[in-house]
Amino acid sequence: MKQSLFFLSLIFFLNNFVNAQSCKIAKSFVGHKEAILGIAQSPNGKYILSGSDDNFAFLWDENGVIIDTIDVHLKSVNDVVFSPDNKRFITAGSEGTFVIWNMDGTKVTSVVADEVYVKTIVYSNDGKYILSGGGDNTAKLWTADGILLKTFEGHSCTVYQASFSPNNELIVLASCDKTASVWSINGNRILILKKHKSGVSAASFSPDGKSILTASFDKTAVIWNLKGKPMTTLKGHSGEINQAEYASNGKYILTGSEDGTAKLWDNNGKLIKTFDEKNETEYTSATFSTDGKFAIVSSKDNAINFWYLP
Repeated sequence: MKQSLFFLSLIFFLNNFVNAQSCKIAKSFVGHKEAILGIAQSPNGKYILSGSDDNFAFLWDENGVIIDTIDVHLKSVNDVVFSPDNKRFITAGSEGTFVIWNMDGTKVTSVVADEVYVKTIVYSNDGKYILSGGGDNTAKLWTADGILLKTFEGHSCTVYQASFSPNNELIVLASCDKTASVWSINGNRILILKKHKSGVSAASFSPDGKSILTASFDKTAVIWNLKGKPMTTLKGHSGEINQAEYASNGKYILTGSEDGTAKLWDNNGKLIKTFDEKNETEYTSATFSTDGKFAIVSSKDNAINFWYLP
């Protein structure tokens, strides 16, 4: 009997320890003065890049030291991304430009990319192309050096996110016109995804390329098959969802919302964990760390918090 009680106590202790560890912030980076609109980690895990409503982008080392301050944007820095080979990064701003940088902080080129503002910027998985989208309701395909190749027209409102499929043959666009669209890389529109009741803020492919994730200002996220049929709806946020993405292994989904929380889900839409600020915020950025150990989430006080994943 005593032995049974001992093991029950041990199990209780270990469960509480694991739960406490999963709720714990491992580290926090502090420096921005306004809401953080974009967070990226370099593929090799050595650097963090953040863009903010304070018009700055910061390049951080893995210990939270700011090693470069990007202050060329005249308005908010809406999105940031590293190249797959870790040699470059891009900052995209509300003045309508994106800037390509070498990792040593030297500027490669500045590209006038949108008549209103650049909202989203991403590299293709092979690093050969750049995809941007923004306030002129279009997405644009560029070479890795910023030469325009193609413009994708068809949405009637801002393109909030643009993403490549894993094989780089398709792209998906999220728009505030309540739809997302799937295109071939040569510019043919294949699908229009309609279900959300408000603007679509995020859209991306699963790592295996077999499904699409969208999120919306209607407080939900949806998983679609490649025929355009909604399969699962993720409900739980009380505010507009700003960002959503798959983990690199495809098993989990992370969402960030204006309700001040980020939520971790399995790929069937079951809620696993809420990373909770308990206060509504102007914007919540959220991304997975490249090693899969952390949810990297902006906080109400404009810090970047690394939460242990359960």
